[in-house]
Amino acid sequence: MRFSYFKTLSLPWQAKVICECGVRLAERKLADVIIELYQIDSFYAEVYYRHSDSEVIKIASFQDLSYLDPYFNDVMLPDITPKILKDDEC
Repeated sequence: MRFSYFKTLSLPWQAKVICECGVRLAERKLADVIIELYQIDSFYAEVYYRHSDSEVIKIASFQDLSYLDPYFNDVMLPDITPKILKDDEC
């Protein structure tokens, strides 16, 4: 699906596309909102859920990779470093 077309869809249709075609990549939490990150073809979408009742309140879509920065804080590089070093020892 093209990003420009996705942006024209209503919130319910965007949610349907995400459910059917999206690949869930990550989740983060703010005060009273849960944000799930999905990839759809060549763009990304964040689905904002109200924490109290899990209702979708917003979907934000983007292609600019700088919007992925908040998710990089959750990547634990020390967890993969020993495996990389071990694999390189041969």
